Amino acid sequence: MDIEQQYDKIYRYCLRRLGDRSLAEDVTQETFARFFAAGPRRPGYELRWLYAVAGNLCADQFRRPGTDTLPADLPGPELPLEDIALRQALAGLTETEQELVLMRYVNQEPVRAIAAHMGMSRFAVYRRTAAALEKLRRALKEDEP
Repeated sequence: MDIEQQYDKIYRYCLRRLGDRSLAEDVTQETFARFFAAGPRRPGYELRWLYAVAGNLCADQFRRPGTDTLPADLPGPELPLEDIALRQALAGLTETEQELVLMRYVNQEPVRAIAAHMGMSRFAVYRRTAAALEKLRRALKEDEP
């Protein structure tokens, strides 16, 4: 298993779930610390284990009381219009749909791994991913001039 490549996948997963780079880095590091501390695993299940731990740690972040968040209206870097439209279209998807798109097209995970992680059949992954992509297409078409 290529640890560097898996680290990047888990970081992107945490960043999408948490929306905060610093927090995503912390959670990713904690995930890998637990991975190495837990000892050897059955070959082929390492990434599934990493996603499960990262998902649980991300969920734990929302349960912590007193978490300060930055106001949404803070100025940030200017984004090209295409990026803004894509972000808005992605925001229109459910959390599960966003996770499916991230894992399949950003992290390029095989459908088998996504199905195992999300507790659904491969057919359901294909069907729900196709539906999410269709939602994205419709949302992006609506934004065209």
